Amino acid sequence: MRSFKVNQELKIRSALWHLILRFIFNYLLPAILVTIYKFITILRIIFWDIIIIMLKKNIYLLILFCVFLGFSCTLHNLNKNNFSSFSKVEFNELKKDNSNGFSFDKALIHGTLLNGFRYILLKNSTPENRISMHLNVCAGSMHEADNQQGIAHFLEHMLFNGSTHFKPGELVKYFQSIGMSFGSDANAHTSFFETVYDIFLPLNNENSDNNYKKIEKAFLVLSDFAGGGLLLSSEINKERNIVLCEKQDRDSVSYQTFKKALNFEIPDSRINQRFPIGIEKIIKTADRALLKNYYDTWYTPDNMILVMVGDFNVDIAKKLIKKSFSSMKTRADKKQIIKKKAILKQIIQDKWKPHSAIKAFYHYEPEAGNTDVSIGTVTKLEFKEDTLEDLKKRVLGNIADTILQNRLSKIVRQKNSPFSKAGVFSGTYLRNIFFSSISAESDPDKWENTLEILNKNLCTALKFGFTDQELKRVKADFILKLESNVKKAGTRESTMLAKSIIKKINNKKVFMSPKQRQNILKPFIEHLAIDDVNKAFFQTWSAKHRLIEVTGNALISSGNKTPQNIILKTYEKSKKQKLVKYKQKNIAFFPYLTPSKKIETIKHQKHIKNLDVFTIDFKNNIRLNLKKTDFKKKEIIFRLDFGKGRKAEPVSMPGISLIAQEVINESGLGLLDKDQLKEVLAGKDINIYFKADKGTFTFSGSCGSNEIQTLFKLLHAYLMDPGFRQEIFDLSLERYKQMYHQMLRTHQGMMKIKGEKFLAENDTRFGMPDFNKINKLTLDNIKLWIKPFFENKEIEISIVGDFDTQKIINNASKYIGTLEKRKSQNIITRKQPNFPRDRNLLLNVDTKIDKTIVKIAFKTHDFWDIQKNRRLNILAAIISERLRKKIRENLGASYSSYAYNNSSMEYKDYGVLHIVANVDSKMTSIVIKEIKIIINDLFKNGVKQQELNLALQPVLTHIKDLKKNNEYWLNSVLFDSKNHPEKFNWAENIFQDYKSITKQEVSFLAKKYLKIENSALIIIKTL
Repeated sequence: MRSFKVNQELKIRSALWHLILRFIFNYLLPAILVTIYKFITILRIIFWDIIIIMLKKNIYLLILFCVFLGFSCTLHNLNKNNFSSFSKVEFNELKKDNSNGFSFDKALIHGTLLNGFRYILLKNSTPENRISMHLNVCAGSMHEADNQQGIAHFLEHMLFNGSTHFKPGELVKYFQSIGMSFGSDANAHTSFFETVYDIFLPLNNENSDNNYKKIEKAFLVLSDFAGGGLLLSSEINKERNIVLCEKQDRDSVSYQTFKKALNFEIPDSRINQRFPIGIEKIIKTADRALLKNYYDTWYTPDNMILVMVGDFNVDIAKKLIKKSFSSMKTRADKKQIIKKKAILKQIIQDKWKPHSAIKAFYHYEPEAGNTDVSIGTVTKLEFKEDTLEDLKKRVLGNIADTILQNRLSKIVRQKNSPFSKAGVFSGTYLRNIFFSSISAESDPDKWENTLEILNKNLCTALKFGFTDQELKRVKADFILKLESNVKKAGTRESTMLAKSIIKKINNKKVFMSPKQRQNILKPFIEHLAIDDVNKAFFQTWSAKHRLIEVTGNALISSGNKTPQNIILKTYEKSKKQKLVKYKQKNIAFFPYLTPSKKIETIKHQKHIKNLDVFTIDFKNNIRLNLKKTDFKKKEIIFRLDFGKGRKAEPVSMPGISLIAQEVINESGLGLLDKDQLKEVLAGKDINIYFKADKGTFTFSGSCGSNEIQTLFKLLHAYLMDPGFRQEIFDLSLERYKQMYHQMLRTHQGMMKIKGEKFLAENDTRFGMPDFNKINKLTLDNIKLWIKPFFENKEIEISIVGDFDTQKIINNASKYIGTLEKRKSQNIITRKQPNFPRDRNLLLNVDTKIDKTIVKIAFKTHDFWDIQKNRRLNILAAIISERLRKKIRENLGASYSSYAYNNSSMEYKDYGVLHIVANVDSKMTSIVIKEIKIIINDLFKNGVKQQELNLALQPVLTHIKDLKKNNEYWLNSVLFDSKNHPEKFNWAENIFQDYKSITKQEVSFLAKKYLKIENSALIIIKTL
């Protein structure tokens, strides 16, 4: 009996101390910093010993105290939740370790500082010596007051323009000095519910003092973003024009259509009044007080999460986080806190009248290249923590959508299909808005037929469901994706992981490892029956309403009837169609036999030891280049090149290569159309794409390390029997027409169509040909032109990745080495492109979007003088930086101004250095004048040593990354190395060559090429 009492007493004490410790660390200390419980808490601490003695004596008092403690903690949490943003995820969710495996990746290291600042760390070594850092502020445009629309985004800009530790103009210079490029390595974005600041930090060696200082200073930058922004009035006035330029730059007819459609789908929602770019009137009048009000209200320690993924020491990172962010305090005053509560309440209670019937939306946009037709539903869900059942439900919905997508894709490729593209989607958008949609793109005169076919396929699926054969194919692909992700888990890129973590956290989803997802979802998918999928699809479309939307270039009118009435009538008519159960063709099989010739086909094999590259020459004039790496586990990338690509286009048939590319991609093989080929390849980790490039035809793609034989079978089949189908040719023309007419109504499109051609003196192999000329082509034209390249031109195959070298060689010998002997490439007889020196081109765009593009171009040199090409690249980088400082920062005349050198690999002595600025139309002449001043200064005075150093550092960092990048080895080293073996030497000396670039060398090129009288000017403006 005494033993029982002792045990009970020990249990009570244990429980009591557990409650005490939990109270102190989880509730009491944070409460001291962020709530009004401070005084009460101090009293508890003072009288704690007395409380303990009393509780030991009286079990009932203990129970009463526990109830009070729970009640107090509940009040504290309610208060804390009111002060946190709607997106906040409590970190105890990260600690869950459910027996069903549905929990956060255990590799995540997380913590919360006493001031509420939270962090998530994940060690990852791809790429090596890099850290992807992100300050995730859980507030965006949705958290703006009515008079602050656009301020969240404006503030994001301002935090780069002066802070406690970095004066205006210093931050970008600091980034460049440590090898970071502003834009790609240091950036930020503002969305509806978040503002995220990104730093992709380069390091040297993991434990070096230099790295410690780099991380510490990066945290200094982020802590300045978090609370040290100066928000100087002088800088606000300069940045204001840049924000307005960005607003103008991002505007488009598709964006305007999206906004109007969203207003129809979620009418009266706060979202429609809170697009991140904001309102021009507010941006123009915003001052320091308005920006600071938002800054102090939402940039609080407990409303931020630092996400850090990369190659770093975790213990050091944790110490530096505590050192750098512990002193942050909430700056909001009482009035701001009251306003904050009110806004959070508005966000949580944001509602619109639920849809309850069939409704039509019509938006006529003559500048669109086609007409979008869709049937959908929109409902609001509760924004809550994700569960295992939620995950399974999403996967089930995705499987059902994919089956219907496969059906629509077949219709797209059928003869006389009324639409050129189609898609199926269901899922959550903007956190808790559930959309289901079936849509298609068509010509304006085919929208009715498109709507009828969409609804017929939707109703057929709802009434009869899907088939076991369809499910089997999709299950195989979903399981393949899970298995492939597990194999590649060890070489996932840090930035991709960090962004995924942020997305999951901000949407209250669970970030799991690929192995966790496979363990949960693979058995779930394997055991799915067709009834499960049919029920899930029916549930997706169970809402009692339908939203019928027609937008784009269809002009709908008929007497006194409104467009909406016409759309509804067409929809009602489509419901009367007779529905027939879907019938699928017999299961396809791969009909191509393995070559039976002898395998002794290798002529010569060489191992370039310093690069670990193998080159194998076959007797039939085919070259195989191999580079084995471990940069991406269990993944191979490849390219097979032959012929001269677009360079070989006949003068009489401009654009034939563009249509040929589409025809071959969409036709599949001679004996298998594309849908049958996809069915054959279901569950196989391989993709392949054909491209008619500037100087070569290419089959490229990726595959798993276990699909080497499949890869060579496919390449062999494509070379021997490419598909040329009339219905696909017709589809390709239709797609080109829609794309061409849309591009004619955009500034960038006009640059692509006419600007590029102008810079080659109207050589038809540049730019986009007029549709009327493309429309004269026939399928026979394509066959007669391109087939000889497939049949007898020499081939180069390059493969990089995680593979068995001998297995590659054996399969290449068997499937490629046994082809007929290939002929050397013919010399192209067409003349070389010329550059239009001292000429101007003014292009007008018929659009309501008011903007202007200015391009000043200079002829340079071809790619094959590699030292000159590299120095021209640095010259372009220096020009870009001068443009940023003068055109963007000083004048505020352009959000995006930059320079780049494009030296041709295809045409001797042809290259173009481009200087581009997207500007406000009223500033066109001023910007042109300033660009010419910059160029004249470089021409006369050359470059400065400091700007050369700042331009070089990011490039050198990038080169280090390239050395561990499969795409670099494939496309920059192995490709065309048979004709240019010097590329192997270039790969060896690239770092040292760039590092050795001198001020005199770059200045010499500026003097040689940047003579204003030799430039060409293009101005593209709104009509």
